[in-house]
Amino acid sequence: MRSARHFVEWQGERYTVELLRSFSPVTMLSPVWVAFNHGEFIGTPPNKSSETTDEFEIRCVSWLWDLLGAPHVGTRMESKANRHRDR
Repeated sequence: MRSARHFVEWQGERYTVELLRSFSPVTMLSPVWVAFNHGEFIGTPPNKSSETTDEFEIRCVSWLWDLLGAPHVGTRMESKANRHRDR
């Protein structure tokens, strides 16, 4: 994926997910994604450089599901996440 910022909707809330990179040679870290909502830190899903934007979106929804609980029934992303989880 080329973009370093994505928006994922979860239970009617818009979450921002940005690629966090270390710019200091002293603290060279593997890149990770950082998720936040309204400026509040949510967590850091791992980076998988080979995935597509759709795969990333589905993984973020699954990650938020595991972290925050089940979403409202009937959302588009819930359907995508369930199809992905059933594989």
